[in-house]
Amino acid sequence: MPIYEFRCTACDHIQEVLVASSSSEVTMNCESCQGEDLVRVLSSVSYAMGGSSRGEATGPCMTTKSCGPGNSCSTIELPGHTR
Repeated sequence: MPIYEFRCTACDHIQEVLVASSSSEVTMNCESCQGEDLVRVLSSVSYAMGGSSRGEATGPCMTTKSCGPGNSCSTIELPGHTR
């Protein structure tokens, strides 16, 4: 079951909600002001990883390149399974 973060539009309180994987609608109220207008917000991501098969730990890698005059593009490569 995923945990989502919701922000109350009345008081800007952010709360976490454990969402069951059912198709029925769930009514939620703000923990702070009991408001009913909550919007889902993008949560920060956290992950834990072990070392590779050679005992080396690798982390995320960012590559930046030019994407035209005065513009740059960045790619983040996360460790894990590769094809």
